[in-house]
Amino acid sequence: KRRFAIVSSTNARFEDWMFPTEVEYEASKQDLIETTLDALEKYVPDIRNKIDHVEVATPRTFQHYTKHLSGASFGTKFEGLAVSRNLPDQIRGLYHAGSVGIIMSGWLGAINYGVIVANDVDQRLLSGRVSPPPQPNLA
Repeated sequence: KRRFAIVSSTNARFEDWMFPTEVEYEASKQDLIETTLDALEKYVPDIRNKIDHVEVATPRTFQHYTKHLSGASFGTKFEGLAVSRNLPDQIRGLYHAGSVGIIMSGWLGAINYGVIVANDVDQRLLSGRVSPPPQPNLA
């Protein structure tokens, strides 16, 4: 049997998921599932009969599992980018790579930012502004 995965991402505000009761929270999650499937059904007819598993994560889910402030699904917002990019000027040799919104969020953003920071480090090393580490004495 062939299997497919569909991931639907939407923007969400943490405060929009703060309900007085867990019953209301779960009902809202179920509503999100249903409205998402309604939209998907326009592209994949009879999708509900083809689904094995549906899962929904909210900002509360992210906060629970990652402990990120207000359930952010990634690191700092754009204001964190300036702090991150300026670290080597503040503390010599300290670089930061992570998901700070430079290109995209999540793991892919972290990988892309890692490449950018690795290039920064490489350029610094090649510029001669940093002495290479001492070589071990193998004698």
